[in-house]
Amino acid sequence: MIVAGAGLTDRGRLRPHNEDSLLVEAERGLFAVADGMGGHAAGEVASHLAIEAVRAALSGDPPAERDMPSRLRDAIEEANRRIAEQIEQQPECRGMGTTLVVAVSDGPRCWIAHIGDSRAYLVRGDRITQLTADHSFVNELVRLGMLSREQAARDPRRNVVTRALGSGAMVVPEIHEYRVEPGDLMLLCSDGLNTMLADERILAVVQESGRALEEVCAGLVAAANAAGGEDNISVVAIEWCGAGETADPSGPTGPTAAEEPLRGPDTEPTSEA
Repeated sequence: MIVAGAGLTDRGRLRPHNEDSLLVEAERGLFAVADGMGGHAAGEVASHLAIEAVRAALSGDPPAERDMPSRLRDAIEEANRRIAEQIEQQPECRGMGTTLVVAVSDGPRCWIAHIGDSRAYLVRGDRITQLTADHSFVNELVRLGMLSREQAARDPRRNVVTRALGSGAMVVPEIHEYRVEPGDLMLLCSDGLNTMLADERILAVVQESGRALEEVCAGLVAAANAAGGEDNISVVAIEWCGAGETADPSGPTGPTAAEEPLRGPDTEPTSEA
């Protein structure tokens, strides 16, 4: 299958600067979103270091040459090491960190790795499915039955993450493999998107865009800003089409996908958080 991608990042309406970073390399099937934390320039540094570490670690041999989950773990460990090294060299950066979500595509296979609350979604037909489980304080409360999802969406602690790069010596990403189909659309995003827009609204914006990837990204960023734009907003849109079709990030590709949703892991966090 052929894969196409597009990405867009925006400061939002309230933040003084943008701490998010993106990676879109469709020719290598490599995509990522990093949401930096730490204020001033520190969050931007952390997210950039994470993206560059992933780019360097995953831009070599194709997935068949080595176990992809191991490569993803190595890439994330290297990102964490680079952030820790930067903090050691520049103590003023202490406290910086970043969330990260990575997608690697190889034909009908796609691996998703994430740490923190940056998300991956799949749009198949007229359904949207969250593929990742937020590593966040409020999501843990939801898992324990102490908050409803509606309460979690409004809770002032919703931006507190339980895992992030730069937060300690060990990082434990979640990594899952999925089978994708022609016509599938995947979204990677920072929480500046999904805290402003419910999943149903994200799906509606995708459908309104005509599935043109650049328009999907622009429409989602605009909708998040219209809803308040309280944080930096980053979106990467990825689409797969059959070998006989042409992938074009500026226009629709491929047939309408089957309506059966992609089967993935439970969206609740695991007990290792």
